[in-house]
Amino acid sequence: MQKDIRRGATIFTVAGVILLGFIYLVVQYSRFNTPVGIGDTAPNIQERTVSGQSFSLEALRGKPVLLNFFTTWCQPCIEETPDLISFAKQYGNDIHVVMIDRGDGPVMVQQYVSKYHIPSNITVVLSPDDKWSSRYGVTGQPETFFITADGAVMSHLIGPLAESQMLSYAKAAGCRCHPTQRQRGFVEEGG
Repeated sequence: MQKDIRRGATIFTVAGVILLGFIYLVVQYSRFNTPVGIGDTAPNIQERTVSGQSFSLEALRGKPVLLNFFTTWCQPCIEETPDLISFAKQYGNDIHVVMIDRGDGPVMVQQYVSKYHIPSNITVVLSPDDKWSSRYGVTGQPETFFITADGAVMSHLIGPLAESQMLSYAKAAGCRCHPTQRQRGFVEEGG
């Protein structure tokens, strides 16, 4: 009888430990695999840029961010690129423009940057294993996030955006978007 009680207590204890371990794993899994939502703090992307520099999304705090997930072979991404470039040229002093590759690799991304003349004021980030798409809930491309200056996700948009849409969402994310002097028609002497 005493033996049966000890055996029952042991089984109950082992089952409890296994259950607690399972609950811990579920919590940890959901913590790291639940996509970011509107109003949540944007996951801190830490990767290398196409030029080999270290990149940290948190380091951009202080100004809003346009974060664009793309692939080099995606036709809507290619069609959106001129609008991204124009937007960055006009408002790049007021908002960070970041493009993040979805796993195409450095050679293909560098070719894309060269072919479409991506200017240096657009940060192009490499994500060799595309690990950030799941953290952001990205299922296709292009997908764009507007992030406030303090790091909160303000919007998540699926599909290509026109420059006017970028401006509207950037303002909603807190951008005090002012066109550069050259874009407003002012040309400095000698320029």
